[in-house]
Amino acid sequence: RGPRAGSIGIQESMVRLTAVFGVALLAVPSLSFRALVPGRHLSKLRLHAPRPRGVAAPPEGAVGLPQLREGEEFQGIDDCPFTQWGPRDIRVREERKAPRSYEFAPEWHKKDVLGADASLEEELDYFRSIRETVKPLLHKHGAIVLRGFELTKTADGFQLFYLAIGMDPCDDPLQSVAARDAVDKSKGVYEAVNKESRSKYFVGMHNEQVGTRSPARAAFVCFKPADEGGEFLIADGRQLFKEVDEEFLEEVYNKQVRFIAAEIPLGFMDNLPGFVRSALEPPLLAFATTMAKSKVDFDIDLVWDKDNEGSACIHAIAPLQTPVVRHPETQEPVWFCNIHSHSDYLRQEREARDGTLDLSETTGASRLNRTDIRFGDLSAMSRKMLDAFDALVMKNLKWVKMQKGDVVLLDNYMTMHGRNIFSGVRKHAVTWFK
Repeated sequence: RGPRAGSIGIQESMVRLTAVFGVALLAVPSLSFRALVPGRHLSKLRLHAPRPRGVAAPPEGAVGLPQLREGEEFQGIDDCPFTQWGPRDIRVREERKAPRSYEFAPEWHKKDVLGADASLEEELDYFRSIRETVKPLLHKHGAIVLRGFELTKTADGFQLFYLAIGMDPCDDPLQSVAARDAVDKSKGVYEAVNKESRSKYFVGMHNEQVGTRSPARAAFVCFKPADEGGEFLIADGRQLFKEVDEEFLEEVYNKQVRFIAAEIPLGFMDNLPGFVRSALEPPLLAFATTMAKSKVDFDIDLVWDKDNEGSACIHAIAPLQTPVVRHPETQEPVWFCNIHSHSDYLRQEREARDGTLDLSETTGASRLNRTDIRFGDLSAMSRKMLDAFDALVMKNLKWVKMQKGDVVLLDNYMTMHGRNIFSGVRKHAVTWFK
């Protein structure tokens, strides 16, 4: 190509590059660095002191709701607590041998604890009666499924429920990036991945953990089940720790993991002359690094890399994270690592299985949310390892087909959660707790 043609080609490439970065940077506050990545979240964390907790009035929604008692009033919502990583002192071989002495996620039906015609007030009194035991029971069982209650069929009644059992609500950890719609934000009741645009995507198993923050517990409620599918999925992190392949567990515990938190697709760079690419790479990486680090207050690494299709990209890589932690209150070792939901390979395998792979072929700014998982030394996990881990997780899933008013209470450190694909309108919600 002649000099003019070459100049035009470079100009066209620079225009494309500018467009990609322009879209990316416009998206940064609300999208690009939200990166649904466990370990370290690429969004500006709110490290301020908790907001003052003013007393709010009891719910006044549905007619006929029972009243709260003194001391049960809604006290407002605090920041989500910091993740409790704890010491790295787990003896993998020895501690996997502890026998299981509990039932995971038992189901409690209203008809088994109250009369079929029990009033809303009687239901609320029942929830008050388990106030002192509900947290120890969650420590024992990891999760509890409540079925058949009337009180929890509305957002106002659901709030009465969680106040009666003594739960202390906290902010949605995704709030800083507005990534989740709210059913009633003032009550801390958030949507639980109900959007039609996400209905055909299987939500892999994960513990809720965004940036440096993790809620201790959560309550997921169904206000309307999907017409088909949409099951809420849970898995026992204690059991996963015991059953995961020992060789893989020792390797991943010793090396730890790092998550690719965001991906800036720059495949057109592969078509540039070598000298042009060599000249562009350093300033572009510096520019991307400056922009990313202006949005966060923890260390991240941005590097030139290849995406899973072999095209040039810049990866934002989160700090080291241990895959197994001691439960902050019981000290039991639990699997606390979102490989299943954030592995790009496993995600694509699920999409191929569910017939949604073509829908996920994205470019530009939408690719910024593409995540992946590596060992702590940035070496790749083999497909054999990931396939085996996926098989283990799927074997241990409990599929909970929720009906209107059903609630799943869970301990976020002990219990992973996810969601099946669905069709029709689905209205599930969640409140996070300290």
